[in-house]
Amino acid sequence: MSRRRRRGRLVRTPTGLLLLAGLLGSAWWVYRIENSPAELDPSLMLAPRTATIEQPEVQSTTVPPPPLPTPSIATSELPVIEAKQPSPPRAAALLAAGREALQRNDELTARTNLSAALQLGVAAGDEEFVRAELSRLGNETILSARMINGDPLVDRYVIQVGDVLAKIAATNKVSPDLLALMNGIVDKHRIREGQTIKVVHGPFRALVSKHSYRLDVYLGDTFVRTFNVGLGADDSTPTGEWRVATKLMNPTYYPPRGGDIIASDDPRNPLGERWIGLVGISGAAVDQERYGIHGTNEPDSIGKSVSMGCIRLHNEDVEALYSFLVEGHSTVSVRD
Repeated sequence: MSRRRRRGRLVRTPTGLLLLAGLLGSAWWVYRIENSPAELDPSLMLAPRTATIEQPEVQSTTVPPPPLPTPSIATSELPVIEAKQPSPPRAAALLAAGREALQRNDELTARTNLSAALQLGVAAGDEEFVRAELSRLGNETILSARMINGDPLVDRYVIQVGDVLAKIAATNKVSPDLLALMNGIVDKHRIREGQTIKVVHGPFRALVSKHSYRLDVYLGDTFVRTFNVGLGADDSTPTGEWRVATKLMNPTYYPPRGGDIIASDDPRNPLGERWIGLVGISGAAVDQERYGIHGTNEPDSIGKSVSMGCIRLHNEDVEALYSFLVEGHSTVSVRD
């Protein structure tokens, strides 16, 4: 039993009554707190009873970004892709034989078969291979001092008393410059009796393809070398067969439509340092005499149709071509 003082004297209160009052007070406070409005002081609020709430299953879905707009392209702007055409059966067989000959290191057979395949027409994917191999074979078997027994295009010649290189070259329908270059002769005017040199059975000829702006050099039916060319504007380079009529080094330029004459050493000279004059003998070229092959002071014009009709090459290329072609014998065929 607890005790308390009242007006100066001790008052005794039963313990059971005190316990009952405490319990009733606690219950009242719990009731007030759990049912109090939200604006009550949060410090007086009890922690809420926890409950498990089932959330609906949410499937995560990634929404792709909208596609980029496709640019509108006119049909005429689309690149034209040509289907690869296979080589004709005969050309394909010759190409295969040429490849086999290369593997056997049979250079003469490879040269013959690959040249024949090229003239018949090989697939675009094979043409560059054929040209590259034939250029290499031409350098090694024809245009060098090296001899291969049985090669029908070349021969050995022993220089006799009274011989001059120009005479030997004329007999074989090639240029003395080419023979000197092939044989490592420094001065073509000085050769010695008993000296053995390699000669080529000419003449060389050229074939110009207008659509590809290319000039190919052949010895008989054997491909030897290729050069890029520029042609006449507005299709003014006549097709047909031409013969080499004249060859000039360091030519003076006489404008065919009038104007100032330009000296050979003038940088304005459009002919470069070589002129190979042509005369037409068949086709649209027949009886034409004012066309020729020459260098240029406009190297960017190679591969284009911008001249007055002549065939132009890079200056270093026309110098090489000059040594292949000979007056009166070499021909130039121009095809579309």
